[in-house]
Amino acid sequence: MSRHIAFFSGDVTRSGGTENVSIMIANALMRASSDRISFISLFEEHDEPFFAIDGRIARHTVYPAVTHGIRHYADTVRRLRGIVERHAVDVIVDIDGILDMYSLPLRRRTGVKVISWEHFNFRQNPGVPYRRITRRWAASRASAIVTLTEADKRLYEANLRPRCPVVAIANPMRPVSDDDAARYDADSHLIVSSGRLTRQKGFDMLVDVAARVLPGHPGWRWLVLGEGEDRATLEGKTAEAGLADRLVFPGRVDNMGDYYRKAAMFVMTSRFEGLPMVLLEAKAHRLPIVSFDCETGPAEIVTDGVNGDLTAVGDIDATAAAINRLIDDPARRRRYAAHALDDVDRFDKSAIVEQWRRLFDDVADNGTDTRPPTEHKDQS
Repeated sequence: MSRHIAFFSGDVTRSGGTENVSIMIANALMRASSDRISFISLFEEHDEPFFAIDGRIARHTVYPAVTHGIRHYADTVRRLRGIVERHAVDVIVDIDGILDMYSLPLRRRTGVKVISWEHFNFRQNPGVPYRRITRRWAASRASAIVTLTEADKRLYEANLRPRCPVVAIANPMRPVSDDDAARYDADSHLIVSSGRLTRQKGFDMLVDVAARVLPGHPGWRWLVLGEGEDRATLEGKTAEAGLADRLVFPGRVDNMGDYYRKAAMFVMTSRFEGLPMVLLEAKAHRLPIVSFDCETGPAEIVTDGVNGDLTAVGDIDATAAAINRLIDDPARRRRYAAHALDDVDRFDKSAIVEQWRRLFDDVADNGTDTRPPTEHKDQS
């Protein structure tokens, strides 16, 4: 039986990791199932989404322009209810747990099922102090909670004792062509990082790391791809460090794959993560990785000393030393690249889409069966 599944976003036109992975899953579901798929955003700041959405997937907005929903809470819930009822939505997937505050009140009046998809780890409440409240609300009212890692699932179960199933579903690794996957430029002198320019991503610390790396390696450059509210501060700090022409912030780019193909390594200095898409993308392109070892995420993607190096969050010296070691040792870079795709089966997109399909079946049946799905390869 066909269902209408709506992915609910703050703004699906953004270039963030949550938008990236939700669009990837939605597009795959559109190809692999008979369900109707749509996106609902609080608003859309851009005319076109940064990540391509299948043309058969409808997009709806709660507000016609940028609006802070929490300031108009009752109106936001009312408007969202109108969309759910008009378009006969059966399941809402909140792609950020904070959105549960708008969707959970609809369950009793509309019968819509609500899946809370948590992209941060349980211990973090980035920028939104009431996120802790919505997590408790989801534990008692949601139809299901989806975490990105088994570690986060255990944290939910131990701390909140949810009344609904908690299912760990990893982010999928976007496949690249065989030619791209086989290509690694060991002669490259380019370091790449990417992400939204916000405090969470730790680019202020990245500038400190770069100041310990780039002066000793005159032929190397470092690009930080992405946009965000910290751009001016970061560029100012970079200029003060005397790195303005070597540590560069190009902003949003449409051709991330081109940068991965030209890079010698990928570096991430996030203070916290869920399961970072940028590391999965770097891994898919066989890039050696140097990353802060956040509580959840990097250690599930990078095997320390095999295909990358993990350092303690905030350890500027150790991170700079790991990068310097890779710069000075091309053989080590080649070895890491050769092992980049070790253990990637658990990030296989078709298997992950099948987990989502199984979850939708369970939620529709009011079931709690969360056994791993039978392996299935999406040939589309």
